[in-house]
Amino acid sequence: MFQRIVVGYDGSPGAREALRMALELAAANKSVLTVVAVEEHRPHYGPVIGEIEEEFSVEEVASRRWLAAAAETAAERGIAIEAEIRAGHPAHELAVAATHHEADLLVLGRSGHSAIWGRFIGATAEKAARHADCSVLIAQDGHK
Repeated sequence: MFQRIVVGYDGSPGAREALRMALELAAANKSVLTVVAVEEHRPHYGPVIGEIEEEFSVEEVASRRWLAAAAETAAERGIAIEAEIRAGHPAHELAVAATHHEADLLVLGRSGHSAIWGRFIGATAEKAARHADCSVLIAQDGHK
């Protein structure tokens, strides 16, 4: 059913649930599974010299750590993954990654924000789902 699956991963509880679901689907369908981490590269305050480079470094280390954890989880289940780091706005980059990899399915985690908060700011998963050119599965963290 799904030949190519892309999953967004940032180490959060929702992303871990998305990875779990993507691994199950990949195993059942013998799918190619690509795990994508997205770096935003935005200093949280007005940057001074060196802060932008430091933010790049911190995000890259975190992204590599997340992808290594995802690869380890997949390997425990006998599944090989492709891993990729992208830079930009997460919702946009996840939709672009799904298109780039010709994905049949994009799997994303959803955080536990309230419905009102999600409508006000729009969660990354919902924004990516609106722009993806494939089916989208949004996994809810089960620890609510």
